[in-house]
Amino acid sequence: MSKKKNTDRMNTEKDLAKLMEEIKKQDFKSTEELNDFLKNIMGQSLDDLPERTDKKGRSQDLVYEASEQPVSKAKKLIKQALELDSNNADAYNYLASIEKDIDKAIKLYEKAVKAGEKTLGKKFFKEEKGYFWGMLETRPYMRAKAGLADCFYVKNEVDKAIEIYEEMFELNPNDNQGIRYLLSTLLLGKKDLTKFEAFIKNSKEEDCAVWNFNNALYNFKKKGRTSITDKSLLKAYKSNGFVIDYMLGIKKMPKEQPQYIGRGDKNEAIAYVFDSWKIWDNTVGAFDWLYDFKQTRLKMN
Repeated sequence: MSKKKNTDRMNTEKDLAKLMEEIKKQDFKSTEELNDFLKNIMGQSLDDLPERTDKKGRSQDLVYEASEQPVSKAKKLIKQALELDSNNADAYNYLASIEKDIDKAIKLYEKAVKAGEKTLGKKFFKEEKGYFWGMLETRPYMRAKAGLADCFYVKNEVDKAIEIYEEMFELNPNDNQGIRYLLSTLLLGKKDLTKFEAFIKNSKEEDCAVWNFNNALYNFKKKGRTSITDKSLLKAYKSNGFVIDYMLGIKKMPKEQPQYIGRGDKNEAIAYVFDSWKIWDNTVGAFDWLYDFKQTRLKMN
C-alpha cells in the first residue's frame, strides 16, 4: 500500500474515532437526539471536534499522526504512544511495517497480535466474531493479523499464512481487507483442493483476474484439457488479456508489486502473476496449455 493511501485511510479512521468519542460523551437518550446531533455537525470539519483525552485514545492518535511523518519523527511518536498504552497494536504494526528484517518484523507483528487480543479480550472475540473491522477498535488487531500472514507468505511459510487468513475471514466474512484473493490462490496451490473448493463455494463469485484465472487453473488441475477447461481460460483471458503475456514471459515483470490495480489492466495482471506464477509453474502442462491458447489467439487476429 502506498504511503499516501495508508495516510488517507488512517486519517479517516482518526476522524471516525473522534466522532464516536464525541457521540459517547453526549449520552443520547434517543435516536432522535443522535440524529439531531449528526445534522448539526454535518458539513463541519471533524478537526473542530475535541481531541481525545484518555490514554488509549491519545496513544492511538499518536500512531495516526506517525503515519503522516518521516520515519525519524514517527518513531518518537510511536515511543510516546507505547508509553501511554503498552498494548497499542497499531504502534507495533507501524514498527513492523518499517522493519527490513522479516524475522524481526514477524516478532513485532506477533507482539501486535497479542496486544490486540489483550485489548479486546476473550469475551469480545466470542461475542463479536463475524463483525470485525466494522468496529474501529478491531482494526489494529486485524492489521496485525494481515501483516503477520503477509510475512509468512513472503517467507514461503504458506500453511502458517493460510491459517491466519482463514482466521481473519471467520472474524470478518465481509473481508474489507481483501484477503480472499491471495487466500484463494494459496489454497489452489495445495495438493488437496478440498479447502479451495469449499472456500470458492462459500464466496461470492467475482469477475476479476484472480477469480477467473484461478477457476481456469482449478478446472485444468481437475480435468486436464477439455472444452470446459478451455472455456474457463477464455473467460479469464477476456477479463484480463495481459495475464498470459506476463505468465509466459512475453512481457517482462517489474521487480515490485504495483501500488494500485484496476480491473482488466496491466497492474491487475502483474499483481496476479506475482502471487500465482509458482502455482501455475508447479502444475504439469499448465504453461503448455497457456502457450497453445496464446498461439491460437494470435492466429485468430
